[in-house]
Amino acid sequence: MKELKRIAAIHDISGVGKCSLTVALPVISASGVECACLPTALLSTHTGGFKDFTFKDLSEEMLPIARHWKAEGIEFDGIYSGYLASAKQEETLEEIIKILASPTTKIIVDPVMADNGSYYSKLGHEMCLAFRRLCGKADIITPNITEAALLADLPYREGPHDEEYLSSLVDGLRDICSGIIAITGVRPNSDSVGVYALDSKTGESCLCVRKARQGVFCGTGDIFASSFAALMLRGASLKDAAEIAISLVGESIDRTVERGTPRRNGVDFEGALPSYIRQISELFGE
Repeated sequence: MKELKRIAAIHDISGVGKCSLTVALPVISASGVECACLPTALLSTHTGGFKDFTFKDLSEEMLPIARHWKAEGIEFDGIYSGYLASAKQEETLEEIIKILASPTTKIIVDPVMADNGSYYSKLGHEMCLAFRRLCGKADIITPNITEAALLADLPYREGPHDEEYLSSLVDGLRDICSGIIAITGVRPNSDSVGVYALDSKTGESCLCVRKARQGVFCGTGDIFASSFAALMLRGASLKDAAEIAISLVGESIDRTVERGTPRRNGVDFEGALPSYIRQISELFGE
């Protein structure tokens, strides 16, 4: 039996409201990849839908953690980053990549900063500039449609998103990242939503969609990015990784709607993991 791949997931911990590390750890683990956690910040809740959340920047702990891992000879097949506590923390993350990455380590960046046409609470253009720098060092990036527009310095459109608009976003992102680009929240029509993925090096692309549900579902971008990153690291094709990740997101949302879970609590991905694991087992013949 082959040794497990290992990802260092560099995200915040939000105690309530399933997102960031509280979904990255179980989703990556369910994907058959070991997940090492390096927190960027500690929050009582995520920043959407909750008031007066607590926030602790953990920048001072990040480099010591990375140096300890290096001293222990711990190696990583992937380094996957998400929410940063500040734009300045991008510099810390660059140092961590220098410490932990080998020539074969895949760098995955989810530029978590905005959605639905607006920046998240307390974030702005400075964070966008930081993520542009970070995405320039990445092998895979997973922005949502809002983040893609901000990074590419193009107007945000609610949708439907036609081929011309998607091409303009991709062209802008390819100027930043020469690897794999997966844009989530793409709406080819009013009834569907999904991801458009492109491998800039091979030209391979795919559009994977599911039935659209009304409203905002917190944490779905983190679920997709965690699954996609882990599956790509395991050697899945671009299309297989995108389709399976979107399937997990879709079933998680369906369960949330059926159960009537408050949107700010995140989606009910837990019950979707068994079928997700079965799909992965079939894909890799396990």
